[in-house]
Amino acid sequence: MKNRRAFLTTLASALPAVAVAGNSKSEPLKAGFKNCPRGITGPISHRFPQAVVIDQHKKKSWFYEELIHNKLVLVNFTSVRGEKHFPIISNMVKVQKMIGDRLGKDVFMYTISTDPYHDTPDNLKELADSHGARWQFLTGNPDDIREILMGWGIRGRINGLAWVGNEKTGRWMSKASRQHALYIAEAVARLSTGKEFKPFLVDMHSV
Repeated sequence: MKNRRAFLTTLASALPAVAVAGNSKSEPLKAGFKNCPRGITGPISHRFPQAVVIDQHKKKSWFYEELIHNKLVLVNFTSVRGEKHFPIISNMVKVQKMIGDRLGKDVFMYTISTDPYHDTPDNLKELADSHGARWQFLTGNPDDIREILMGWGIRGRINGLAWVGNEKTGRWMSKASRQHALYIAEAVARLSTGKEFKPFLVDMHSV
């Protein structure tokens, strides 16, 4: 933990301030930061750049180092425009209800914008609030977001997959983002550890 904090502190002190102007797009990291050895690694860290993202509350985070590393996560992909043609957030809200008070404690949900040129924190906050979504909606510099999306194999503004993974154990699986919410929540339960591990969820009436 001390090494992790020291690493992030060192990078943060050297990194120019991430500007969030009227379009709320952050500046990309210089090549030197992206190519320098990571202080924090994990099973899938090699897939992603060392990049800063910003959520709907304008909170900035290192994508892998702070949001993925050592966490149990559910990641999905959409955009404000994409929701009009291929909506997924309403289904993810059902998953959110099943996860309950675990959200933000030992389970973390992220929606990554597939249209960072247009999706600002304010736009994403409006989208999240309109559905009662309490997880983080992420955007950032378009080049950084494109690299992050490519790490998940995402190309284009509409994608039908959600990824559930436990980066602490290295176990990952994908689910259709509009699949019955119970089966997405079941994937979260199956990849949990300790008392939260449940190989199957059978309460179909909870949906």
